[in-house]
Amino acid sequence: MSTPFVRSLTRRMPAALLLASLSPAVLAGQTQTGTLIGRVTDQGTGEPIAGARLIVVGTVHSATARQDGGYRLSVTPGRREIRVTFIGYGLVRDTVEVGPGATVTRDFALTREPLALEEVAVIGTRAAERTSTEAPVPVDVLTAAEIRQSGRTETSQIIQSLAPSFNFPRPTIADGTDHTRPATLRGLSPDQVLVLVNGKRRHASALINVNSSIGRGSGMVDLNAIPASAIDRIEILRDGAAAQYGSDAIAGVINIILKEGTENELGATVGQTTESDGGVVQVGGNYAIPLGPDGVLQLAAEYRNRGATNRTAADLRTQYFAGDPRNTDPALTGQINHRQGDADTEDGGLFLNLAKPVGLATEVYAFGGGTLRNGEAAGFWRRALDDRTVRAIHPDGFLPLIATKISDFSGVAGVRGDVRGWSWDLSGNYGRNLFHYDVRNSNNVTLGTASPTEFYAGTLVFDQLTTNLDLSKGFEIGVAGPLNVAVGGEFRRDGYGIREGEPDSWRDGGVRVLDGPNAGAQGAPGAQVFPGFRPTDATDESRNNVAGYVDLEAKVVPKVLLGVAG
Repeated sequence: MSTPFVRSLTRRMPAALLLASLSPAVLAGQTQTGTLIGRVTDQGTGEPIAGARLIVVGTVHSATARQDGGYRLSVTPGRREIRVTFIGYGLVRDTVEVGPGATVTRDFALTREPLALEEVAVIGTRAAERTSTEAPVPVDVLTAAEIRQSGRTETSQIIQSLAPSFNFPRPTIADGTDHTRPATLRGLSPDQVLVLVNGKRRHASALINVNSSIGRGSGMVDLNAIPASAIDRIEILRDGAAAQYGSDAIAGVINIILKEGTENELGATVGQTTESDGGVVQVGGNYAIPLGPDGVLQLAAEYRNRGATNRTAADLRTQYFAGDPRNTDPALTGQINHRQGDADTEDGGLFLNLAKPVGLATEVYAFGGGTLRNGEAAGFWRRALDDRTVRAIHPDGFLPLIATKISDFSGVAGVRGDVRGWSWDLSGNYGRNLFHYDVRNSNNVTLGTASPTEFYAGTLVFDQLTTNLDLSKGFEIGVAGPLNVAVGGEFRRDGYGIREGEPDSWRDGGVRVLDGPNAGAQGAPGAQVFPGFRPTDATDESRNNVAGYVDLEAKVVPKVLLGVAG
């Protein structure tokens, strides 16, 4: 329940956010920011380098080259150092003089250097972007080339193969966790790593891990709901960052940067395991749509079908009651009746990333997308002699299956710019994850021979609405580097719901065990493998959170960076 204080803040928040959004726009006409425009090309071929990053050193100003290599960069008036970087090319530095309100043209040509690994990172600081080797905290940058060369098809597996601090266990026979698997950073809980997309908070999955698997009792972000074909690079902050990012960044931060203005492409991957199972078919593509001379809409779509794997051994246990001749039938004993391995999943997703400058010092942006996943995983085998088996329906026992339909949607829209040396960013973010449970090839023993074999077991729903405003500016204070001052605030609403399953999935039908030595005993009510959510489980709750931060950072001497945040 919200406290009166939180409810009061919630009522005032729309007015405050409206005022905050209008203030930069009103002041934009008074800005003295200059503009730098031009193209970034390959020095050897003259071809444009889409995705090259341009940074004004010592400030928070930056831009990304579009598909034609063109860029537009806001610059505080004066003599400024510009740094241009792209993986696989040597770092280029140049100095430009930009006057108030002036537009200066400067082209950059980059030289190929296969060992050039100084990729830009934006996490770990709210000051100017830095290369990963200059960052004050340990940051891994996984580039687009490394992502392609990993040979993996799922985002979580890609990160695990490239980042040693990241662990993506693959539990089996763990109910919903078979379908949305938790990941950990530095060995801490899945809900102690903050996941960002383009620097904005990513919502969590509706699933809470309740079985004896990694992350029991915690939630997590479903990284595989972000198509790998939409990702330009991944930044991993391998250090506790709670002071900068909040308590869910105790393990660190993962920031996924979406492609923007990259070349159009279409690719496919086909494969299977050496055990002739787990077949994978993946098709993904990107398409960039220019929006005038300086904007771009990047579309990325992906389809993936991954078959189940099974590494179980033969079941040598007795399957039938004592004296049953089937116990000695070779066709019915020593069978592979469990399924231990990856779930069978089918995913499809579409993501977009849009950026469009409006005026000299303001940019409108939006990104997000949706994915759908159908999955099927197994529970434990129910033997014919088990009291959980309706033997009239499953005379030789049965392997119950959990089938899921998982839908995930997110959208971010915002506007950012510069006003009198202050960089500002106002955005709204909504995400929703829905986890639908079905049970197949099962029975409810308390319904006897009238029991269905398929059940709807209920649905989990999580949604999150976030609005935030960030401001930052550098001040010269007479030390080796400027003092960067960053302040901001956030309002967040979290909602969680449980929808009940159909009555046969959870109810006690009143029928006792029909046969066998325990005939007449009370059987386990509900669908085997996953009894549905009861009406008493159904809920729809929400909470509101309001927070603010102050972050100060300065290079006091050439080799010492001092930062304070809270």
